[in-house]
Amino acid sequence: MNELSFELYACTGWRPKVDVYRCADGWLVKLEIAGVAEQDIRTEVKHDVLIVEGRRRDLCIPNILEPLSMEINYDHFRRTIRLPGVIESMQIRTEYSEGMLLIKLRNRE
Repeated sequence: MNELSFELYACTGWRPKVDVYRCADGWLVKLEIAGVAEQDIRTEVKHDVLIVEGRRRDLCIPNILEPLSMEINYDHFRRTIRLPGVIESMQIRTEYSEGMLLIKLRNRE
């Protein structure tokens, strides 16, 4: 498949933004998930689908009476990214830095 044709959709909770790049030896998927603890992130590959899910928890601040404005999404998220071809046989490496999760999928050669 020459064209990049992937599907992004959410199942529950909030939708972190996702960038997908084709590389010479595979794919790079980048998710914007600031505030999510690394231990609250899970990745899984099934055939041609990369599943990333996790949870951003609200930090409890003492002595708050009531919120005036709340724009940050908390709770569970799940992103499903369909990539061309079978990716379950690829090497997968993740890196989490400064609120960005980088998932590198490389051909095993």
